[in-house]
Amino acid sequence: MNVLLRLLRLYAPLTPWLAASIAIGALTALASVGLMAVSGWFITAMAAAGLAGVTMNYFTPAAIVRALAILRTGGRYFERLVSHDATLRLTAETRAFLFARLVPLAPSGLADARSGDLLARLKNDIDRVELLFLRLVAPLFVAAMTLAVVALVLAHLGAGLALTVLAVLIGGGLLAPALAAHAGRRATAAMARQTAMLKRAVVDDIEKLGPLIVTGAVTGHLEALAAHHAALLAAETSAARLAATGQALAGLSGDVALLAVLIIGIPLVGAGSLAGPDLTMAALLSLAAAEALMGLPGALAGLAATIASAERLFALIDRPAPVSDAAVPTPLPPGNDLVLTGVHLRYGADGRDALADIDLTIAAGRRLAIVGCSGAGKSSLADLLVRARDPSAGTITLGGVPLADLRLDDLRRRVALVPQKPHIFTSTLGANLRLAKPDASPAELADALARAGLADLVARLPDGLDTRVGLAGSTLSGGEARRLALARALLADAPVLVLDEPGEGLDPTLERDVIAALMRREPGRTVILFTHGSAGLADVDEIIELADGRVLDRRPPDRQTSS
Repeated sequence: MNVLLRLLRLYAPLTPWLAASIAIGALTALASVGLMAVSGWFITAMAAAGLAGVTMNYFTPAAIVRALAILRTGGRYFERLVSHDATLRLTAETRAFLFARLVPLAPSGLADARSGDLLARLKNDIDRVELLFLRLVAPLFVAAMTLAVVALVLAHLGAGLALTVLAVLIGGGLLAPALAAHAGRRATAAMARQTAMLKRAVVDDIEKLGPLIVTGAVTGHLEALAAHHAALLAAETSAARLAATGQALAGLSGDVALLAVLIIGIPLVGAGSLAGPDLTMAALLSLAAAEALMGLPGALAGLAATIASAERLFALIDRPAPVSDAAVPTPLPPGNDLVLTGVHLRYGADGRDALADIDLTIAAGRRLAIVGCSGAGKSSLADLLVRARDPSAGTITLGGVPLADLRLDDLRRRVALVPQKPHIFTSTLGANLRLAKPDASPAELADALARAGLADLVARLPDGLDTRVGLAGSTLSGGEARRLALARALLADAPVLVLDEPGEGLDPTLERDVIAALMRREPGRTVILFTHGSAGLADVDEIIELADGRVLDRRPPDRQTSS
């Protein structure tokens, strides 16, 4: 119930649209029911008048029939227009809200999330959640309004008639589908989970297709995909059976209501307490009222899947951000000295220290290499310097001000990171570069490309910077993607540049040339190079070696053997 209430709170900004959709939907449903009832009454009354040899005013009921027909047709069009517009607006706002919520979490707060799973939540789960209004909330309100009006009309003909029809329609059109949905809640919840798992597996396997083929593991992954697909089909089949049962019961409720009216009403007509045309109107009114309930069984059957999707979304929304701005941020200081004092970093309450007892001073303008094998803590330290994470203990200051006291945007304009796995957006080379500086001139773009070793590549491309890079940079090699990220960081012109394994994916000669050129052509800029290789070590001022998260050694470069 709490999940549903949270979902309904998401609808608050669009209340006018949603209310208009419900009002038009109710008006359309009542026009449809009224058209059936008035038409039946009119035909029966005309027949009775003809048999009795009397005249009657047929202009008024004929006009009402035409008006109701026009209202039903036009109402259906506008109800679809307004309700779908409201739903699409809601979908767009929810997707934007979730994406905005993910931004403060990245990258550290999403380190355990897989791209396929995030895609499933942004796409499938949001689509399922937003259909809650279109398929459940609006139909419930419309059904309630329709049944209330039908009950009031029938009450004028007889209280017993109204109560009987109302009991049949509620029992067969609402309670029976609700019980069927309750019986299938596990299947529909499993359907939501299996859909997400299948999408996650497909996305992950496509991203890693090359290595899977090379290592011969693709067969096993295809079998796993087939198992996910079989589980999804089984869940969908079970849910569909129960939904069909609910749908059949809802449809049957109209027929039962009509029979109930005839059983109760025929004796009343025989006794003269109910007119024949009124009986026809009551019978057709009861039959048509069931149409307002026909959308509920499918919605109720999918309610468990909707709740499961909502829980997955709220689990992501409720994740605490690993870092946040101070309540009263301190302005950026003039200096760029970085000082780490007694820094520890631990992942999880029970994990071991990824970094321990780090004391380090990096003066502005210095070139520093931090080396160590994989797992030594280099990437963890890089994350701390740009405040992707906060240390578990100790302090880090920039220009004498703790990083936690600075606005994140200010800090990241001062300290730029080229991560191990840079994200390339599905756009053009130029658009990816301009993320760092939207108003960059062609000369600035060309300079950044040259310093990153990409100028020759861009010169060979027919479309130059307008070349599209494919899905997440799929047309670029790993080395080209890293150099593009490096060019982006250089274009930002941050005074402190943090390079996390910038040469990985490059051939040794190109790696050495790019890093050496970077070191020599960035006067006054602090450059912190995290690497497990030897490229660029001859051009730094100091080498710091990490092992098991601790500083193992500090030494000057060996310029003869490192060059």
